[in-house]
Amino acid sequence: MTWNNVQWKIRMVMFDCYKLLMGGVNKEVSIFCNNCIGAFVAHDFRLPFNSPTVNLMIPPADYIDYISHMAEYTNAEMREVESEKEWPVALLGGKIHIHLIHYPSVAAGSEAWHRREQRINSDRCYYVLVETDGCTYNDLKRFDNLPFKHKVALVHKSYPDIKCAFKINGYEQIGAVTDSYCFHPLLPLRKYDQFNWMKFLKQK
Repeated sequence: MTWNNVQWKIRMVMFDCYKLLMGGVNKEVSIFCNNCIGAFVAHDFRLPFNSPTVNLMIPPADYIDYISHMAEYTNAEMREVESEKEWPVALLGGKIHIHLIHYPSVAAGSEAWHRREQRINSDRCYYVLVETDGCTYNDLKRFDNLPFKHKVALVHKSYPDIKCAFKINGYEQIGAVTDSYCFHPLLPLRKYDQFNWMKFLKQK
C-alpha cells in the first residue's frame, strides 16, 4: 500500500469525524466546478454527484458561459469535436467545450452528464472556479460579477478586487492553481484544504 493510499484512508476517517462534530453537509447540494476539484470535494464529504461537472474539464470562459445560462444548456445535445487531446472533447449546445478527461467516449460522457443534470438542486447550488487551464483575469472578473451567493475562485495570488477570490498558497511562481488535489508530503491533507469547504457548503 502506498503512502498516498494510507493518507486517503486516514483522510476519510478524519472527514467522518469532522462531519460528526460539525453536523455534516446537506446531501442535496449541487457543486459546480470547471475541473475535477468539485468532484473531489463531493467525495470528501460523501456527497452524491448532483451536478454534471464531474470527471471532466471545461475551459474557464466556457464554464462561466454555461453556469450563466444553465437553463439554455439543459438537455442540450453534446457532440464530439475533433481534438488532438488524449481524451474525448465535445461541444454542449454547439458552444460549450467539454473535455471528457475521465470518460472513454463522448457517448459515455454525455450519458453521465444528462443523468446528473437531472439531479441539480437549483436551491442549493455552489459554484467553484479554479484558476487554471488558461483562466484569465477577465474570467475571474466575470465570475465575480455573477449574481450567485455561493461562489469561490481558487487563485494563485491575491486579487484585492475579486471579492470571491481565495488564494491557495504554493502556486505564486506557477501562475495557476494546478493539481490542487495533491497530498501534503506527510499529512492527510490536499492542497485545496486550505479553503474551508465545510463552512462554504453549509452556507444557507
